[in-house]
Amino acid sequence: MVGGIRLAYQGARAHLRRCGWSLLALLATATASTAGEPTGASTSEATQAEAMRAIPIAKIDPQFRPAVQSVLADPTIFRRMPTSVVDCRPELFTFLAQNPEVMVEMWRHLGVSHVELKRIDERTCKISDGAGTTGTIIVVEQTCEEGAQNRIVMLCNGSYTGKPFQQPLSAQCVIVLTSGSKEETNGRRFVAARMDAFIKLDRMGLELVAKAVHPFVGQTADRNFTDTMLFVSNLSYTAEKRPEAIEQVAIDMQNLDQPRRQGLIKVAYQCAEAGRAWEQTRTRQASLETLSR
Repeated sequence: MVGGIRLAYQGARAHLRRCGWSLLALLATATASTAGEPTGASTSEATQAEAMRAIPIAKIDPQFRPAVQSVLADPTIFRRMPTSVVDCRPELFTFLAQNPEVMVEMWRHLGVSHVELKRIDERTCKISDGAGTTGTIIVVEQTCEEGAQNRIVMLCNGSYTGKPFQQPLSAQCVIVLTSGSKEETNGRRFVAARMDAFIKLDRMGLELVAKAVHPFVGQTADRNFTDTMLFVSNLSYTAEKRPEAIEQVAIDMQNLDQPRRQGLIKVAYQCAEAGRAWEQTRTRQASLETLSR
């Protein structure tokens, strides 16, 4: 395993250790912003209203629209996680956003996680973290365009069984992943992404959750999102430098279906080609600057 990929996996370890609390991490701890939140995180009513307006209800599949509207109409908790900006090829980011089981299987393959994400169909996945969290994730609307100009709206039904709670906790969530990209002055492409979470929690468990996990879980959710973005950035760098290493990992991940293994290989070599083009451009610019002196 080349060093770049190893570093990417090691960078995800802290995130993966917290996956057993992944559902609870989404259950932000308050209904108003509090001091000490990471810059950009918000649970304010104004941000919630803005996030709701950005969801294209008319484009959501009619069979899921009532459930989405039910969560949005009466969320127990709302949280906008901090916007994360990372050096990353947009094509890789979009591929992973549309195929999250690829990342999950990488973690399992390296032995750093027991999370399972099984695709049921093109829009539905089942998740289990081996530590009490189970759920179903349904993509109810997505718009993905060139340059990682993406919006993915997910309806999630989840439950957590385990300590410190006496009874299972259940929640229904609407999660919106929004992203875009920009070319910086040095020619590198940076992807910016944020996640909005609307959570409708089992009312009987609301007070228990608030007392047990306040004020930590909102910050944990923010950190999980940031760690995942850093992992994607490290993976993108590795793909640029050593796409053959990504190819070998893809071949070894037999639990992935063939189209997604081939898709990962294809996007890794696209990243490598883009990386070479960037380096050539930088070399030419450096030469011109030298001649002009």
